[in-house]
Amino acid sequence: MPQEPKPKKKRVPITALTKRNICIKKRDNAKLRDEDLAREYGLDRSTITKILKNREKWLAIDPNSNNAKQKTQKSPKFPQIEESLATWLDMVLGEGAAVSDMQLQEKALEIAQTYGIRNEFQASNGWISKFKLRHQFRSGESPGAGDVSLQVNQQPTIPGTSVLSPAEHSYVNLFPTTYPHTNSKANQTNTLSLGTSTPSPFIPYGASHPTPMGTSYSPSRIYPIPSSITPNFSIENTAFLFCDYQNDIIGMNQNSQTLNQFLSRSRQLFRAVHQARQKRNSITSVSIGTSFRPGYPEVSPNNQNFVLLKLYGRLIEGTKGAEFIDGLVPAETEDDIVIKKRRLDAFYNTDLKMILESRNIKHIVLAGINTGGVILSTTRSACDMDFRITVVKECCFDGSETVQNVLMDEIFPRQGIAAMNVDVILNELR
Repeated sequence: MPQEPKPKKKRVPITALTKRNICIKKRDNAKLRDEDLAREYGLDRSTITKILKNREKWLAIDPNSNNAKQKTQKSPKFPQIEESLATWLDMVLGEGAAVSDMQLQEKALEIAQTYGIRNEFQASNGWISKFKLRHQFRSGESPGAGDVSLQVNQQPTIPGTSVLSPAEHSYVNLFPTTYPHTNSKANQTNTLSLGTSTPSPFIPYGASHPTPMGTSYSPSRIYPIPSSITPNFSIENTAFLFCDYQNDIIGMNQNSQTLNQFLSRSRQLFRAVHQARQKRNSITSVSIGTSFRPGYPEVSPNNQNFVLLKLYGRLIEGTKGAEFIDGLVPAETEDDIVIKKRRLDAFYNTDLKMILESRNIKHIVLAGINTGGVILSTTRSACDMDFRITVVKECCFDGSETVQNVLMDEIFPRQGIAAMNVDVILNELR
């Protein structure tokens, strides 16, 4: 006679807290056998073995959390969305902001779009509720509003950055910079204390607020400017590098008169270069932009410069945000060179050096947004490659007035980089 199939053993659901207690007992008594634990908790020996195999996971559970009470620990269907959304939410809540469920849904959908899975992911109310439960967020009343605010223990934010709230896209310094301290004990002038720095407060360049170096910063001139960079300018064998004039990057900076003046002067220089190039073949124009593939495979979690770009879905290839702004769009001809980069430095892992050398370029002129980011990084590489370098003062912008002034008045001249007024260059181009 055929044997009757053995009845399936009924699965005994156990909470994460119970699994944690099992691991603690085994940790505190190494001689305790798996069979003894199985008998005590009414489980199969194989179940105990599986629990102990993941002991690090269960021991890390907070016994007072909602996760500890759950009887199932299913892996999320969209782990990449969960990870990005949880990181973003920790940062926002760490700033004391309130986030409604609707804002959470909108952000989740935005992240899904960056990973190219928007059609598969719906960010339903049920998913949001389970997300909050899985990540131990709790709901509370938002002050002065009917929205639900999420609260969590404050998490540290990335040094040198500001955090956007989901409700309003204010600006954020995605390229943290530092500024030198004043050495007030040494003397009463604004001399630089070398080797000491703190995060920039990101005061908009040109603002009237007192800077960390004092209300009336003036160059210290500790080191004399080399005579080799006495202001003179030649456009022979010269390439003009227009860096990061992109919609997303401009949009992440606070609108100000200084920013508008910078953009106006940059467009003026861009037009003058293209007009002069029609008469002189020795001029090269290079437009350089930062962009990433959907999903940001190029962005390491260790790269603090770009982690916020990934979180907020900025500078994705093919999007409007990654395009160059009006008035600084390169012509669709072979004479206008476009360089796509994945880091601050325009030379890093790009073919910029090869292109400049093939055109016998000896001198580069830089303009762009974030003087302490793309301009500083690119000049350092260019110096090591023995290019002559000019930076255009009015056509370089940084969110920190101090960073802008220190680089233009102290650092660049000391390193043999000419920081020149745009009018001098415009006159030479005419």
